[in-house]
Amino acid sequence: MNNELTGIERQLVLQYLMDGNVPVTVTEILPVPSEEEKGKVKSIAGVFPVAVRHDQMEVLDQGIILLKNPAETVKSFDGKNVKVQFYFNKLGLYFETQMKSVRSGDLALVIPAVIKKVEERVKKSSDSFNAVIYWEGQGSNDIKCGFLDDYPTFVTPKWSDVPEEDQVTAKRYLENAVMHSKTVGKSIGNGLFLLSVCRFLAQKNESEESSIQDRKNPPDIIYIDSERIVFAGRSRNNIFTESGEYALILGFPIAGGPIKERTVYITVCADSIITDDNNTKYCAVCDYKSIKEEDQRFLEDKKV
Repeated sequence: MNNELTGIERQLVLQYLMDGNVPVTVTEILPVPSEEEKGKVKSIAGVFPVAVRHDQMEVLDQGIILLKNPAETVKSFDGKNVKVQFYFNKLGLYFETQMKSVRSGDLALVIPAVIKKVEERVKKSSDSFNAVIYWEGQGSNDIKCGFLDDYPTFVTPKWSDVPEEDQVTAKRYLENAVMHSKTVGKSIGNGLFLLSVCRFLAQKNESEESSIQDRKNPPDIIYIDSERIVFAGRSRNNIFTESGEYALILGFPIAGGPIKERTVYITVCADSIITDDNNTKYCAVCDYKSIKEEDQRFLEDKKV
């Protein structure tokens, strides 16, 4: 299947929408600022996608989706350019169009001549090291962790890393985390890792689009030092349970010489799992329960 669906392929998708119980999500397409405006506007607030159930819409064979008795959240898109996403046999598809009101009071979306595939997103790897986590349970119990560009490893986080528009929310998460640790009597050390935690939870991400429906994504590492490591991701992909133990293998490439990689073996315990207000994102703060002294010194020396 091509990245752009037209003609017969588009007609097959249209028939699928008419025949199946297919929900869609609608997101406003925000205008891109001009070069002059870019210097004046710090950021553009995104609009979170709104889900529309299959029983709230009717798909006509003319290629029009009617949204019947739309909710107020959907009405807010009236007259705006929107992105409509759905899954066709578990394959992520989307199209862009304008939402318009019709005489009946319903809203209409005209499906354009071209429907596009959601692009595959490759998990970022790190040049400095790789990480695989293992746990007990049924099925596949090991997974290679990912990394995020905005959260460099072994770099001390700073409050200035938190975008200005997220600082109020991040400060609230930070205060709640500190208060909770005091209440339950848990030590947070210097607490620097909480800056990465609260920044991640407060960040106003757009919807996590997946090219394949129900795909499970591995956790990302957003903080690591010689005492703990913090994993983060979407709550629906969370593999961690509080107080659960996990085996972690870190591999650090070595340039030149007969040994290609230094391997560090660690047993970690999920000391706490912190979620955002909507329970859509999580951070698993894992303390090291078992690690060799020389490996701990090695990790300490990696800090920038």
